[in-house]
Amino acid sequence: MAEEKGQERTEQATSRRREQARQEGNFATSREVSTLFMVAAGIVVLYFSSTWMYSGMAEVMKKYFHVMKGDLTVVGVDVIFRDLTWSFLMIIAPALVIPAFGALSYILQNGLNFTAKPLSPDFNKINPLSGIKKLFSINAVAELVKSILKVSVLTYVVYGCVKQEWQNMPFLIEMDAAASTLYVAGVTFKIMIRTVWVIAVIAVIDYGFQRWNFEKGLRMSKEEIKEEMKETEGDPLIKARIRSMQRDMARKRMMQEVPKADVVLTNPTHLAVAIRYDRSKANAPIVVAKGAGLIAEKIREIARKNNVPVLENKPLARSLYKGVKVGAEIPSALYKAVAEVLAYVYRLKNRSRR
Repeated sequence: MAEEKGQERTEQATSRRREQARQEGNFATSREVSTLFMVAAGIVVLYFSSTWMYSGMAEVMKKYFHVMKGDLTVVGVDVIFRDLTWSFLMIIAPALVIPAFGALSYILQNGLNFTAKPLSPDFNKINPLSGIKKLFSINAVAELVKSILKVSVLTYVVYGCVKQEWQNMPFLIEMDAAASTLYVAGVTFKIMIRTVWVIAVIAVIDYGFQRWNFEKGLRMSKEEIKEEMKETEGDPLIKARIRSMQRDMARKRMMQEVPKADVVLTNPTHLAVAIRYDRSKANAPIVVAKGAGLIAEKIREIARKNNVPVLENKPLARSLYKGVKVGAEIPSALYKAVAEVLAYVYRLKNRSRR
């Protein structure tokens, strides 16, 4: 039971897991957001360029209906075909920007990301078993329900718009072509506006679901997080062992400097700080070793064996232990106190020599 519980994906995805997902082309992308952008862009393009398209089509029809009445040759047909192609391209040119808004929606959802991973061949995609599993997955069910709801709501919206205009339909027979075209265009535009609002609501709901489903798929178990930490940072046990060895080596080097110290200050038993002053190498006295508890006891023991003076000075020992690192010079605020201690030590050494 403990192992099964440990394998449950209850933890949030790490940054490395998210980066791997981006490299593989996995994003929380909603197709409905892209549909919304493209439909909205289509409405804007039609609203501002409908007159341009209508007049362009009218000019083309007038021009080539007149040309068709004459005799046509092979060269003439080729010229007409090229001219028609160019004319239609110019007419529909504003609509060619609509697909760009679909690409923009993907960028807004996930940012810029260039990867060729989704293009690489994957034989699992053509595996019948995996295909059957996808048919009965939660994503497939959600897509089916979403499609049914979307079609139903859009059908109801279109039906409501047409029902409001149903009583005006018989008058289209009496209108000329221009007036009837404007009327149909107005009704169509009204339907498209309402459709955009429906698609916007669906897009918001679908994006929230896709984001939730994406985060759920990225979740990791505690064992996976531990394995990732081992791959990126190394085994925690090995790192702890290395740190322990480094501390031991640093402690040994520090103890080797105690016999070279001028004096050892104590607290008197809890702390010990060894100081050395070499005018040729430093501008101020240096703390060559310090420690508390057993390390302080070891410093005092080594100092006594090597005839290094051991003095009790509680305030100075505490200040040096807390404020100065091993190998660093003492601060200027402690110059006077340390100088008095060193002067006393030097006097003791001179007397012993005499």
